[in-house]
Amino acid sequence: MDRLLLHPPFADPTQPYLSLPTLKGYLRARQLDARVVDLNVEAAHFLLDRANVEDLARQLGLRFLKLNHSDSLDFAEQREYRRLCEARVKIEGLLAAETSPIEVFQNRERFFDPAQYSIARRHVEVFFEALNAVHFPFRFDFNQAGHDVLPWSFDLLETYLGDALSPLDGFYRRVFDAPEDWDAVASGALWLPLDDVEFVGISVVFPSQIPEALYLARFVKERAPRAFVALGGPCIHQVVVHMDSALQARALGFADAIGLFEGEETLTQLFPCLESWRAAEGEVERFQVLGDVPNLLLLDPGTREPRMGPRSSLDLRDSPAPDYSDLALDRYLAPSRTLLYAPTRGCYWGKCSFCYYGLAETATAEYREIPPERAAADLARLSQRHGVRNFYISCDVLSPSYAVRFAQALIERGLKIRWSSDLKIEKYFTPERCELLHRSGLRSAAFGIESGSDRILELMRKGCDRATMTQVNRAFHDAGIATEWMTFTDHPDETVDEALETVTWLEEESDHVDLFIVGEFGLERGSHIAQDPGRYGIQKIYYAEGDELRIYALFHQRMGERSQEERERIDREIRKVSAKYEHHPYPWAGANSTHHTLLHFLEFGPKVFRTHFQQAQASSKGALPDSRPSHIAGLREYERFSVDTIVKRERSFFAEYLPRALYTTIPARRTGGGGEQALLSLEHLEAAQSGVKPLRAGRR
Repeated sequence: MDRLLLHPPFADPTQPYLSLPTLKGYLRARQLDARVVDLNVEAAHFLLDRANVEDLARQLGLRFLKLNHSDSLDFAEQREYRRLCEARVKIEGLLAAETSPIEVFQNRERFFDPAQYSIARRHVEVFFEALNAVHFPFRFDFNQAGHDVLPWSFDLLETYLGDALSPLDGFYRRVFDAPEDWDAVASGALWLPLDDVEFVGISVVFPSQIPEALYLARFVKERAPRAFVALGGPCIHQVVVHMDSALQARALGFADAIGLFEGEETLTQLFPCLESWRAAEGEVERFQVLGDVPNLLLLDPGTREPRMGPRSSLDLRDSPAPDYSDLALDRYLAPSRTLLYAPTRGCYWGKCSFCYYGLAETATAEYREIPPERAAADLARLSQRHGVRNFYISCDVLSPSYAVRFAQALIERGLKIRWSSDLKIEKYFTPERCELLHRSGLRSAAFGIESGSDRILELMRKGCDRATMTQVNRAFHDAGIATEWMTFTDHPDETVDEALETVTWLEEESDHVDLFIVGEFGLERGSHIAQDPGRYGIQKIYYAEGDELRIYALFHQRMGERSQEERERIDREIRKVSAKYEHHPYPWAGANSTHHTLLHFLEFGPKVFRTHFQQAQASSKGALPDSRPSHIAGLREYERFSVDTIVKRERSFFAEYLPRALYTTIPARRTGGGGEQALLSLEHLEAAQSGVKPLRAGRR
């Protein structure tokens, strides 16, 4: 019988992700197997297909006509109407485009042309604007899938699934149901019949994949009730491992089991049990068959409590190379291939205050290494087998000594590859060692710089000061390695002046910094700050009532919140520094550590984001060619409601609503007063929106 490992939407479609090929490589080394299917990249092709874009435009026009012919709009309809109005003219430009975005991204000449690349990127953004308008109030892109205001609750997820609200529902039906067009299947269209499938594993790596992963789990289970459906991956692990038993039980309502922590031994021991699981009579016997599978969370039918099998961690020395053989590597939205490889797991440092990453309960997983000589041999085989020269070393972080030993192993094998990775700056990286890294093929390094304030760096427990970071970063840059800085403001106890120190430092070092991001602190549930909040000046940590997945922690600081004026001051300074660069969001060129960014570094050198795209200023800033009027109904009809009025109403509403919904707390309703929760929930939002006056047609 067949076994499937699915990578669900929405995520980066420019390169294959590492997790499922890693599992496949481990399984095949033990005479087991499963087929890896990247539904995310296939969904990208489906969404951006010309026929689907035209269908989306028709849906947009029809929905606009329906609202536009109304006598009045309630507040939710007003907000939807504004998005429809903004999207309907833009989508005409996408309809008129002679070349699809996918063709641009997959063609080398077009990809490296700054004007064509920028227009293709904007066309994708326009597509998602239209998709979000049609599927209001949900929002989607290659890094997001969720409600435009609310976090995910189980009730909201059940509505999303039960009412078939996913924009990919038609795609899933085409992939899994009996095809209407057998000629398309014969010519290579993806079709995954479920009749003979015994296992479907769905990997959830990023929060943006959560709704579609659960959608897929329910969708597949309805069509193959005797198949074992499991969720796994670092994101679902971090969500579920911290839930109380009642919420874990609800999470298990979407699948037969959830894999926590690492999955290699879980699947190795699970697969031989599946035949007995299917043959077992009743829930109790089925549970007994699988009760000893490591890291597998199941619902005990006797107690109705979730229970995990024995804990297991992998000895990385036993880990074979990832197996990408199931994937069509030229389907990805890039002109050449890049593969991911992880020679280490966990973080050798493991002390940073804010970090919660990977398959652990707190902080980061235990640090482990594949011997560098074997890692180099793995890369040599992958390079030869798949015709790949570019690799992203995808791990929490390489220790400095391992990075150098890994580079030496690559040089000794004479392996001519180019690679990039995340590194932690340490004094160990001397100019001579940076030159060695460059000789081995390292062309881009992303550094967790975090802050320009030595006091905040010490509070973060970074183990490095500003002077050292400046010196070492320059050594990398002078060796010819592009440097990407990851920084953020608003770490607990940070002052405005300390936030501005980070921005000023970026300005001072801009000749040695080739790309950067200044994010804003978000509290991770498993971080050291969450475990010891008092040390960082945090008075309390809580969640919104609607945030049952506990992804977005809220907190109060002793020093209070920054004023709007202070935030605007910081943002102004960030914009000044950013004006020198061509920054764009993930996964595009101009975002840290993306495939497209690496390809531009390789083609044009470290200064590319301060030179190349500036040759096409208009298109790179978002201008699109003039669109031609479309024949599709509703895209050109006169607007009977004032969009300007709606914009003003939205600004006024959310300026008052969000502070109240996020920072007013009440005793937790679900725990009988055993904690505090913010008011934000679907019920609370709908009640607040009902208080906004309807807008009548013709009102300006």
